[in-house]
Amino acid sequence: MAKPTLYSDNSKPQNFLEVLQSAIINRLSKPYGGNEPIIYEFTHDRALLHQYYRLRELMYRKVHHLDQFSAQEDVYDKLSHVLIARRGRLCLGGCRLTIREPDEMWPLPAETETFSFRGAFPQLALEKESHAEISRFAVMEDSGDENIFYGLCKVMFDKVIDSKIRYLFAKSPYTLARNWRLVAHKLGVKNTRICDEIDVPEDPHLPEFEWHIIYSDLLPYWRSDDRTVATSERADDETFAEAEKPHLSLAE
Repeated sequence: MAKPTLYSDNSKPQNFLEVLQSAIINRLSKPYGGNEPIIYEFTHDRALLHQYYRLRELMYRKVHHLDQFSAQEDVYDKLSHVLIARRGRLCLGGCRLTIREPDEMWPLPAETETFSFRGAFPQLALEKESHAEISRFAVMEDSGDENIFYGLCKVMFDKVIDSKIRYLFAKSPYTLARNWRLVAHKLGVKNTRICDEIDVPEDPHLPEFEWHIIYSDLLPYWRSDDRTVATSERADDETFAEAEKPHLSLAE
């Protein structure tokens, strides 16, 4: 039998098994990282990236009921800016931003042999404007009271505006597209619309969904001294008229 040990905090004799059991119960009863704040950062840390890749695979499998779905690191992860939310060293969520310059011809994640943003949106003149796609959102369940999804969106919009990206695209089912538009509006990015008129090809990995494209025109949100003359105008859509840069902030 293990020899009892006296602890000064409670003056109760405990053997090794009791101490170990108490430590396990205490650890499992607290969130990872204790009261540490949630940090949002673009990272190249391999340990954090591995957690993010694993998290999104688990969440995609659970949400879409696809036991064999793989969301491990792919070529777009290597080309993208990966944003994560973490508490301590635990990844609570993340997403990625893939930026394409006007003269680059490689496809973005949502594009296929039969679908491209340049072909679907000729009026945007993407051959002259920097543009990007946001994808692979994943947030851990029971990760705390903070709205991690809002935090990721806020940091991502700040990133694309500071990088002078004109158009930001995303592909998602309609419900998620509406949620994305709602978040964008709450953050002050009113120039965001769901393009119901665009026919998006079926995703072979998720064939049960009907996909939609949503995009934001971010030119009005650049600093005034960074703006350039727009290469395309939407005279028939007042929501895309240039305006003073609004304040981007999380909704109360």
